[in-house]
Amino acid sequence: MAAEWLLVALLLPLAPALAGTTSVPPAEPAPEAIAALIARLGDTDFQRREAASAELKAIGPAAVDALLAAAELERDLEVALRARWLVDTIPLGMPHDPPEVTRLLESYKQRDFARRVRVMHRLLRVDDDAGIEALARIIRLERSPEGSRVAAALLVREWQADNRWWPAIAARATAGLGSSARPAAAFTRAVIELSAAQTPAARDAALAAAATALAHLERTDGDHGPQQEGADEEEDDDGDQGRSGADATEVGRIFARTRIAMLLAAGRKDEAIAAGKALLTAQWDGVPAAQISSRTIETLTWGTDLGIPGIVDQIHDARPDLITANPLVACAAAAAERARGDLGRATALADAAFAAIQTQGGGRNSRLMMQSGLVMARWGCVDWAVRAYTAVLDDPQSLPYEYCYTAILAAEYLHELGREEEAAACLGRLFGPNPPRRDFNVEQQLAQLGRDHRATHARADFFASCAAATRGDAAERRRLLETALRSLGKDVDSLIALYQLPDNTPDQRSDAVRRINEALRQIENEIQSVPEDANGYNEYAWLVANTEGDADKATRYSQQSLVKSFDNSSYLDTLAHCRAAAGDLAGAVRWQSLARRHEPHNQTIEKNLERFEAMAAKAAAKP
Repeated sequence: MAAEWLLVALLLPLAPALAGTTSVPPAEPAPEAIAALIARLGDTDFQRREAASAELKAIGPAAVDALLAAAELERDLEVALRARWLVDTIPLGMPHDPPEVTRLLESYKQRDFARRVRVMHRLLRVDDDAGIEALARIIRLERSPEGSRVAAALLVREWQADNRWWPAIAARATAGLGSSARPAAAFTRAVIELSAAQTPAARDAALAAAATALAHLERTDGDHGPQQEGADEEEDDDGDQGRSGADATEVGRIFARTRIAMLLAAGRKDEAIAAGKALLTAQWDGVPAAQISSRTIETLTWGTDLGIPGIVDQIHDARPDLITANPLVACAAAAAERARGDLGRATALADAAFAAIQTQGGGRNSRLMMQSGLVMARWGCVDWAVRAYTAVLDDPQSLPYEYCYTAILAAEYLHELGREEEAAACLGRLFGPNPPRRDFNVEQQLAQLGRDHRATHARADFFASCAAATRGDAAERRRLLETALRSLGKDVDSLIALYQLPDNTPDQRSDAVRRINEALRQIENEIQSVPEDANGYNEYAWLVANTEGDADKATRYSQQSLVKSFDNSSYLDTLAHCRAAAGDLAGAVRWQSLARRHEPHNQTIEKNLERFEAMAAKAAAKP
């Protein structure tokens, strides 16, 4: 069977010759002979097609990669389908796979496409990179081109020029890729080769290989017909739920962006900028300004974070109408100009964006202004973010829904910045003794937002306690924490702060531990009631990691939250804290670094990373 001969083939390089064995294995057919047999799979004569299939099956492992390439790249449908049939039973697992990886791979082929992608996510994040080789095997052996490409996109996205963990990832990926010639495998291999290149010639060869593989990926994507973002998912001929057009577009975007990052790492900045501009152009070509998607904005900010904010010139030169038609595009352009040092133009663009938002009517201005604050905060433009949030809160015409949501967003952002008095004042607009708005019911608006008013009350008092701490008022800090916990006894940040108060007496510390245990029981009950809610797992893990309790369980729950919400930066931050609490400082640094990669401008994440790195360095310096 195919499963048997592939297993033997993959084990051969690992096994020493058996003592006393004198038999000589038969010579493998030449690549040309295998190619000829594959071509015969499309012969007009049925008997010749069947005979070619039988011969290829008998050849076994030597034909695997050629068959997979044919299944993906061959334009003759008969050849592609027969090749796919021949490799359909190829096993993904290997005897040396760890138990967790084995379990994931066993479930992989029994799942639909969306669930297979979730298995890929889990393989990518198995501890100590133990799932990387298996993920690379999926690139090589997954029956569908779509699955192969998703696995490759996940893997190459891990590469960054300054990723200290990449060499170990690359070594495992190389083992899993084998000699596969599939386009997704070829592109992944090119990334690995560039990361290890020591000479200009080696870098040039890797870039050329990446360009060739990318061209194949783009061509074969085209064979599936035009894909529109947001297109409905369709069943493939195996009954699997296939990728949506949006999924396919995102995978292609990851490959294109990775090649641009490769150009930049190779010192070809001008080429990287030109490719970034081409990527922007492809997204708006022929599209009216009013219909431009958020992908244009996201691509511009991606380029800015990568170090090529100059791609904004493509908007200035080719589509200036986008800036005037969409204030959020103007905000992104302002961030790009600020990143490259043109503060005058950046300020003018930001001013124009805010002015354009103010002209919107029907409540649209408060919604757009809130959105601009949210994206400016994400992009690290602190003053513009605060300006936008304040504009919503100071406008008496802001819609109640946006007003309450903005108060929450602004308070959390200001807390992240350490501006505790301002954070407390934002929520004080909702719950203070003299709120500036009395034209709506706050609790009803919070309910529409899906927010428990008790939790929001507790958050307001927690921020006020943080402000008291910055003033050095220990008594007021304790009083406000107690007030917060009267609103919501399981408010995790208030419990952590109460537990960590430096002036706790033994009795006060014991009382804090009692409250923490009560909260953990309540959160556990909520998890059992709604097991699909990732936040419950995260809350449990965060509370234990910052106080005391079952650290192993907290780590498991943190990992479970990330299964349900892949690479959520807040949840990654929690897992890093769990690692640190367990004494795994190297793991804490790695998970926190991943959190920063997803939110490079989050100051809380950055501060936590600095703290974990200092702790790790101190531990390493001990004799």
